[in-house]
Amino acid sequence: AMESYAIETLGIAYEILMENAGIAAYYALPGEKDIAGGRFAVFCGGGNNGGDGFVVARKIHSGGGIVKVFLLAEKNRYKGAARKNLDRLLNLPVDVRPVESVDDVRGYILQSNAVIDAIFGTGLDRDVEGLHREVIEIINAIGKPVFSLDIPSGVNGDTGRLMGTAIRAAATVTFGLPKRGNLLYPGFLCGGKLY
Repeated sequence: AMESYAIETLGIAYEILMENAGIAAYYALPGEKDIAGGRFAVFCGGGNNGGDGFVVARKIHSGGGIVKVFLLAEKNRYKGAARKNLDRLLNLPVDVRPVESVDDVRGYILQSNAVIDAIFGTGLDRDVEGLHREVIEIINAIGKPVFSLDIPSGVNGDTGRLMGTAIRAAATVTFGLPKRGNLLYPGFLCGGKLY
């Protein structure tokens, strides 16, 4: 409702809201992890949460970090503000690649200082399966610090229920206000420090 009010009543474009969300997430990172010279793996799903991830990746790059972006959706699936932010990222010397198997990502996660989780947002309403599940499980298994955008991927934003599997984050940057899923168990246990 807050988002709709900002867009429809106040006339703030969704693209600006996404930019603000990504910038806020980026500025929370230095409190947990140095950016300049650090290596970051950013995992982006096919929705607006992925778009937030593109903004964070661009900011990490401009802040002197080494960033690799892993797409969990086909490029043509990204729409609106998410697509615009993907296109901006593709204009930069940032490695952006689709994930076809967990073998594609294991090595880079091991070399990274931190992982950015922009796979699923608060609207997840089905169990996580297939490649998405495998990626979440390998991220958790490797044990690098994970920073989730809005809510850890796999946590239901309304109930806190784990939708089959979920990211175990060191910190979560939520936008606007905490969602019920950030605060209710068992999702609360996946979020780490809440910004």
